[in-house]
Amino acid sequence: MARLIYRQDSTALHIRLTRRHIRLCGQVKGGALYAQAIQPKLDKLLQKTQALSAAEEIAENSYDDLILKDAELDDGVRTLFERSRQYDRENRSNVSVLLFPDLTFSDIVNMPYSEELKKVSSLTQKLETLEASHELRPLAGTLQQKIDGVNAVLDARTQAADAIRRCKIDEELAKNEVRVQYEANYLDARKTLGRQTAESLFPKFAKRRVKTEKEDINPETEE
Repeated sequence: MARLIYRQDSTALHIRLTRRHIRLCGQVKGGALYAQAIQPKLDKLLQKTQALSAAEEIAENSYDDLILKDAELDDGVRTLFERSRQYDRENRSNVSVLLFPDLTFSDIVNMPYSEELKKVSSLTQKLETLEASHELRPLAGTLQQKIDGVNAVLDARTQAADAIRRCKIDEELAKNEVRVQYEANYLDARKTLGRQTAESLFPKFAKRRVKTEKEDINPETEE
C-alpha cells in the first residue's frame, strides 16, 4: 500500500511526497487527472511556506535591529552619566545625583527592555527640568530619539510575531488540503485504475540495504 501523508509529517515531507506523486502521475496512463487535482493544493502550500519563511526572516531582522538599537540606547545612558559626572567636577554641582541617585548606570542598561525604556524616559524628564541653556539639556532630545528607535523595533517585532502565527495557521490549513487530496487520489485511483496501477502513482520510501565489503571501500584509496 502507498505511504500516505499524515498530520504529524513535516511540511517538507508533504511537499516532497506530493511533488513525486505529481511527477509519477505524468508518467502513468490515467494519472494526469490526479496530478491536476492536487497541483493547485501543492502550489498553495508552497506559497504559504514561502510566506512563513519571509515572516520568519523579518522577525530575525527585527531581533538584530533590536540588539543594535538597545546598544545605542545603552551608550546614550553611559554618555549622559559620564557627561553629568564631568559637569559636576567642573562646576561643583550635583546634577549627576539628580539623574543617577545611586551614581551608577549599570542597573539601567541591564534592565529588561520595557523597564529600561521607562527608566530612560524618566532621565529625559529630569533633563528637561534643567534650564534651557544648560549644556546637558540637549541630551534629553538625543535620548528620546534612541528611545523612539527601540520602541519602533519592538513594535516591528510584535507585528512580525503576529505575522508568523498567522502564516503558521495558513500553512497548516494548506497542508491539510494537500493531505486530504493525496489520500483521495489514492482511494479514487485504486477504484478507477486498479490497485497495481494506483500504487505506481505514489512514491515509495527507499529501503536501506546492507553495503557489501567492497562497496564500503573508498574508491580513491582502493588499490
